[in-house]
Amino acid sequence: MKILGVTGIILICLLTISVFMDMLQGFSLTKAIYNNMSSFKMTTFTEWVVLLFFVLILVREIYMLYKAKKKNP
Repeated sequence: MKILGVTGIILICLLTISVFMDMLQGFSLTKAIYNNMSSFKMTTFTEWVVLLFFVLILVREIYMLYKAKKKNP
């Protein structure tokens, strides 16, 4: 669960930094947020497959850690 939490925090921090960098370049807040979210619209099928692969690896690691903890309390 810690891995998932840290991953989420890192994602939020990176998106926040990206929004602030856009705002420093002169974009409004709504336009900066739109620019960050529009990158997900332009991904190709191959990029979605790689992203899914990485998410599945993350879920597998979380499951393996959970299983190991349950075995050795």
